[in-house]
Amino acid sequence: MRIGLCGVEGAIADGLLEQLAESELGLTSLSVFSLAPAEGASVRFEGRTLPVLALSDLEFSELDVLVMVEAHPELEELADRANSLGCHLIDASLAATTGRWVVPELMQDERVDYPVFWALPNPALSALAPVLDGLLAGNELLSVSALICESASAQGEQGTRQLAAETARLLNGQGLEGDGPQMAFNLLPGMLENAERLEQGLQDLLGIDLSVCRLDSVQLPLFYGQGIHLTATLAQPVMLDACVESWRELGVHIVENKKNFSTVTLAEDDRIHVSKIQAGRKGEHSLRAWIIADNVRKSAVVNTTRLIEILIKSSI
Repeated sequence: MRIGLCGVEGAIADGLLEQLAESELGLTSLSVFSLAPAEGASVRFEGRTLPVLALSDLEFSELDVLVMVEAHPELEELADRANSLGCHLIDASLAATTGRWVVPELMQDERVDYPVFWALPNPALSALAPVLDGLLAGNELLSVSALICESASAQGEQGTRQLAAETARLLNGQGLEGDGPQMAFNLLPGMLENAERLEQGLQDLLGIDLSVCRLDSVQLPLFYGQGIHLTATLAQPVMLDACVESWRELGVHIVENKKNFSTVTLAEDDRIHVSKIQAGRKGEHSLRAWIIADNVRKSAVVNTTRLIEILIKSSI
């Protein structure tokens, strides 16, 4: 499998290089690109130095998969060119506006016999979709409401840098610069952009239509991590044992020890985690739970690697 990676800066690119080096994907080659590479730029991979090439010089016929970490202004046209020459394209920027949104847990039996243009959706959808899919085991979802607790990394590298700078200034008794909302020591409700599109995208991933689907968010003064409070209503009483079995088949981790359920204690575990499950206000027909999943490493790095695995299995 010949892989191309476009984008070499930031947590997603760093994580992908590390994950690809540790994986058993059987890569025959890795090429690294950027939209505007600095002169002499390079990255280290498996003890070798790889030059960072200009994406404009890419020959798609020499790749099997191109992973986009950098946002491309004409991504749909780029994907068309890649697909026409037999190259798959995966948008791992977490800012997808085109392409088919996909979540690996819902694609375990998928076979691909044509070039694809896949995109990783908002990290909240990547965490919610498998959990909700588990609830569908022998039941019907009627409504979903979720509060997404985001960290600064949801705003990319710029967000984590802003939080670090503001925290340092405030701890040193200095005022803040700029006119934007303060991140440090602050809660910012209602920061979810394109909520309606995400709500429809979640239903599309599950292949269902909900009577109510509401997503909202609050940004917390944390650098990394993501927590989601989920409330779901179903047509039939919740069969929790069947849900737990389905979650485990999908690779969702049920955390029974609630003391270990936090973004800090689960930081090194790249699964989707569910805990604090209880009946909702409508009794046995509804369920409330908390979900934790790393919004960068799980939603972008691990999921991209799993998508490549699906493509490899399909080519055998």
